[in-house]
Formats: sequence, C-alpha cells, structure tokens
Amino acid sequence: MSANLKQKSVHALLLAFILASILFLLPDAAVDHEFGFTSSELEVKETVEKNATTTSYVNSEGTVTDAIDMGYATVQRTRDSAGQVIEEFYLDAAGNPVERYGDYCGIAYEYNDGDTVIRYLGADKKPMMLSSGYSAIVRTLVEGKATDDFYYDLNMQPVQCTGGYYGLHREYDEQGLNCAITYLDENRQPVICTSGYAVKTYLRDSEGTVIGERYFDTEGKPVKSSLGQYGELYQRDEQGRISQITYLGADGNPTPTNAGYTVMKRTYHRDGTADTDMYFDADGNPMVLSKGQHGIKRSGKVNLLLDKNGYVMLCVDNVLNGLPFMVVIFGCVICLLILVLPKKMSVLLTAAYIAFILYETLMFREAGDARTNFVLFSYADRFLTEQSVRVGVINNIWLFVPLGAGWYRIIQKKWVLLVPFLMSVVIEATQYITGLGIAEFDDVFGNTLGGWIGVLTAWVWLSWRKSSMDEQKTEEKKSEEKKRWQKLLSLLIEKVIEKAWYIVLLTISTVYLVSNRFAIKKLDDASLISTVFIIWVILLVLPLFSELEFLGVKVKKEVKKAVEKSNEEVKASLDNLQQIVSQIQVSNSVAPQFTINSGSLPTEEKIDKLTEELHLFNEQNKNKQAEQQDKVTIPVQNLELFKMRYGIEVRLKEALELIGYNSKNRASLMQGTYYLNQQGVLDPTSTDLVIQMLRIANRGVHGEIIGQKYMDFASEAYPQIIDALDDCIELIKKMT
Repeated sequence: MSANLKQKSVHALLLAFILASILFLLPDAAVDHEFGFTSSELEVKETVEKNATTTSYVNSEGTVTDAIDMGYATVQRTRDSAGQVIEEFYLDAAGNPVERYGDYCGIAYEYNDGDTVIRYLGADKKPMMLSSGYSAIVRTLVEGKATDDFYYDLNMQPVQCTGGYYGLHREYDEQGLNCAITYLDENRQPVICTSGYAVKTYLRDSEGTVIGERYFDTEGKPVKSSLGQYGELYQRDEQGRISQITYLGADGNPTPTNAGYTVMKRTYHRDGTADTDMYFDADGNPMVLSKGQHGIKRSGKVNLLLDKNGYVMLCVDNVLNGLPFMVVIFGCVICLLILVLPKKMSVLLTAAYIAFILYETLMFREAGDARTNFVLFSYADRFLTEQSVRVGVINNIWLFVPLGAGWYRIIQKKWVLLVPFLMSVVIEATQYITGLGIAEFDDVFGNTLGGWIGVLTAWVWLSWRKSSMDEQKTEEKKSEEKKRWQKLLSLLIEKVIEKAWYIVLLTISTVYLVSNRFAIKKLDDASLISTVFIIWVILLVLPLFSELEFLGVKVKKEVKKAVEKSNEEVKASLDNLQQIVSQIQVSNSVAPQFTINSGSLPTEEKIDKLTEELHLFNEQNKNKQAEQQDKVTIPVQNLELFKMRYGIEVRLKEALELIGYNSKNRASLMQGTYYLNQQGVLDPTSTDLVIQMLRIANRGVHGEIIGQKYMDFASEAYPQIIDALDDCIELIKKMT
C-alpha cells in the first residue's frame, strides 16, 4: 500500500469515526410527557375469552387509547385452571408490544410450593435480561405475603443485580404492612448494597402510608446512605407521589447531604415521570451545588442544570447534555486549536484541558462509598438500544481525544501512547479510593482509545504539515508562512467551489438520512431511503479514489492539476521574493567605501618619483619573491577537498535554482541545504552529511590541515552525497 493511499485511509477512518459519533449521539425521538390521557381520564374495558383476559383503556368514543401514566393501552392476561395469572403482556394502542418502564414487555409467572417464579419477557415473549441485571425473581410467600426475593439470570443461575445484592428479605408489622427490607448476599446473609446500607426500615403514618425511611448496617447500627443521610422524610402530592424529601441525620433531625442540601422538592409530568428537582437548606433557602446549579430538569434520560428560578442554565454541561453530539464538535475544535496554535500556546491549552478533565471526572463530584464495575464492555448489549449508554461510552472516548492530540503535539514521541492509559488509571483509582464516582474498566478502555485517536490525529496533521510547521526564526520566513496559509485557504476555497456538487449532494443525503433515522429498520427493500443510503456511502468513499467510473460516467479528481498550479504560483512568488531579498542585500552591502576628493591630480614629477621607488623595491626583493613562489605548495588532501566541495556546490546550486532559491551567495549554501530539507526533497540524513562535508571542505579550501580521520569520512561520504543530490534534482524536476 502506497504512502498516499495509507494517508487517505487514515483520513477516511478519522472522518468515519467523527460521523459515527455524531450519529450515535443524536438525541432519541422527543417524548411529549404532557400529551395524552392518564388512566384516571380513561375508561377500562375488559373482555374475557376462555382463560384469556384483555383489559384496555378506552376514550369517550370507545377507542383503545394509551394511558400515559401506565405506559400501555392494553394488558393481556392468561390464567391457569386455578385462575392464577401465568402471563401478562403489554400492548400499545396499535396492538404492538410496548416496553413498560423502558424495559420489559411482559411477565410470566410459575407457581410452585410456596414459591413463585417471575420471569420478565421481551417483545418476542421470551425471557430477557433487565437493565437491573437480572432476568427472573424467585419469590417466597408466607401467608400470602412476599417475604423473600432472589434474582437469577437467563439460565436460572443466581446473579447479583445492579444494586449490589442477590436477594432481599421483607418483614411485616402487626398490621401486615411491610416495615423493613434486608438485602442479602449469595449466601442469604445481610450485605451492604450500593446505596450504603444493609437494612431499610419504613416510617408510616396512621393510614399506613410510607412517610420516611431509616438505614442500618448488617449489625443494626444507623449508617449513612450514598448521599450522606441516615434517613429520609417524605411529603406527597395529591396523587400520592413524593413531592419533597427531607434528609435526616443519625439523630433523626434534618441534616445536609454530601452535596450540601437538606431538602429536595420534586415536580412531575402528567405521565407520572419526574420533571424537576430543586434543592434547599433546612430553612427552605435555595442551595447552590458544585456546578452552580440550584436544581435539575429531566429531559428524556438527560439531566439539565437549573438556576434558582428554575430556568435552564446556559453552561457547557447543559449544551453537552442537551445536545450530546456537541461533544464531538467541541473535541474537534479543541484538537484543531491545539494543532494550529504556536507550540507555547498549545502547551497552555493542553494544560488547561487536563484541568478540565480532572474537573469533569473528580472535582465536581460528591464523595461517597467506593463503587466499582470491573466487567469490560459491560454496556455492549445496551449500546445500540439505549441512547444514554451511547452518550456515556462516546463521551468517555471523546473526552481524551484532545488530550492525546495535545501530548503528541508537544512531545512527538511514541511513548505518548502510554499517557492516556496512565491518566485514566489514576482517575479511576482516585474514584475508587475517594468514592468520587464509579471505578470502571470500561472508562479506562474508552479513555485510552480516545487518547490514541487523538495521537493518531496529531500525527497525521503534523506529518501533513511537516515542511510548513517548522518554527520560523526570521520575519521573512514568518511572512512566507503567512502567505502559504493564504495560498492554502485560497486553494481550499477554490476546491470547495469546484466540488460544490459533491458537497451539496453529500449534505442533502446526510440531512435526509438523519431526519429519517428512526424509519431505518432494514435496507433490503427498494425504498427511497435505501437508495439515498447507498448514494451516501458512495459519496463517503469517493475521495479515496483518483478516478471512479459510475453508470458510465468518469469522476476524476483534479488534485494533481491543482497541485501543479499551486507549485507554479508558489515558485513565481518565491522568485519575486528572492529578487527583493537580493536588492535588500545589495543595498545593505558592507563593502569598503572610498571617498574621492575633488582636489587636483598629482603632478607628473610625483608620478615619476613613485615609479622609481617601485622599480627599486622590486629589484631588491626579486630573489626573495622567487624563493617564496618556489615554496608555495598545495597539499593533496586540500585539493581533494576542493574537488569534493566543487562537486557538491555545483549540484546544490542546480537544485536550489530549480526550486526557486537564490544560491548566488556562496555563504548561503548551508542555508540552501536546510531549505531543501524543509521542502521535503532532501532527507534529514543526507542533509546532515552535506552540512558536515561543507564544514570540512571549507576548512581545507582555506588552507587548514585536515586530519586523516576527517579525510576518510569525506571520501566515504562524498559518493553518497552526490547520489542524494542527484536524486534531489530529479525529484524537484518532477515536482516543477
């Protein structure tokens, strides 16, 4: 595979990664929590046929209608001969299976002696794994009351649910009301769950309604929950929903949580889902939390930060949460700034971004008990089905992309690949030790992958800009760099105009696919969206080919033509620049100056006297001059060095003239050599050989005695240098 094709492939992969990230981060279809009817606003219609009972919610016209607070329109129940329900299945108003609580579509019951096996069913009526980490519950009944629940996977093997326990045990008071729950491990012994306690007791009012909770450890001692409270008191709205929570200390009095608030007030949508949470101190004053928010608003599965008046705040978190694909745009912008800014500014920006990472992962979080997830790819089965999972995974990747780009921009060493991994390990270890979040292997993997993508991006960018990104030390080179960027921008605009048809077609097809993404279920039918999808894929791969024939039409890229045109224009600009520089050099020459007086010419007698003195001087020193001329000899090694220098100089001058560099000044040969290297036509090894050879030859040409070691080096290096310069000349001829 050629280097050009490799570069194109890397570019295509990076572009595909960006597009895939944006598509995966597009918000789910919006849910209107206020639209529709609640169960209390609908009538219930029930039909019985043999052992099957169908219960539906219907409107005033008798039409089956979704009850937005129940999550379904119809429930089908099947009973056994004893009249016990053995299956429930939920349908929407159109009669299609519907996920209740965004998880299961049905429940199957199996009755044994004193036990009931409860299995959760998917849309195909087959057992499924819940997001809570289990598929079935084995429930033990005592005197008709559920006492013990234990959780199992699809193979009916005990499994630990996401709460950190394998089962639970319920206790009842004299009125037959559940008064306590004890969480159990795989050996049916009390265990501390992820919320921080082993036993939860209920506080009830005179009517039996739960008005609070208290938490205890395995030994029955009061213990703090994950928020830092020892218990909670509730107030309820007219529908019986919890509208206010007051957090309690070990003494039963109100106490601040780890986040600083004592009271939380909640509102609900018409469909019964939580809408907003607002935070207050014990006196009812609004509390400001770590990110400046006074509350949160739930938008789908995304939480938006609210100010003290309950309005959505204008902040980075809300932009990234409300428009999750913005994390991709944000990451691309930061990477671009890191790569194009001067190195010092790039260092500062990278340092600032590291601080941002620490802030997002550690600084704003409230400490709690250590929580871990050491299962790699634990979210793989839910990645395509749950947008919140996709957001979490892709955000972990993109969080470290600018970090990798920044480190490689600064260091440009392969060991930089270790930095994202080590930094992620440090963050996750800190989270585990301090309880600031959840320590997960998935986070380490995602962060490391993102960092490596950033390193790859920086490597591609710096490789592309190798000749033009060297720091210029003179004002002339800075001006040349500015002109080069202007030329690049002009060329880019020109190519955009030339390829307007491609950009327009790609944009239209992309917008069409995005707007119809929820309709894409399969592509085996000859539909319009299938055709557009195929065209879109063709457009994505089109830049990889220099020539493509499609339906009898040849599509050729004009990159070579544009490059040749650009080279000619750049060469002409360089010629003009060299002429200006030459003029400046001539005007600033330090050659000696003579002042010519306007007095009279010397007399003829004066001239005759000076002539006699010269003849006398030459006669007296004739023999001495002859002896000195006989003693003038040139060492063989100095002659060899002169020949070598001459051969190198001739080729250098030819190469520099071809590329448009002013080589008339011999003192600029070394600068010219560096210029050839900067233009990418002379490799670094050959450049160093030429420079060292010129230094050795200059010493010999000026009469210095050169040691044998240097002569041996010069003799060995000279043929290689000549071959390298000849190759350089041929390469320049091809380019120009």
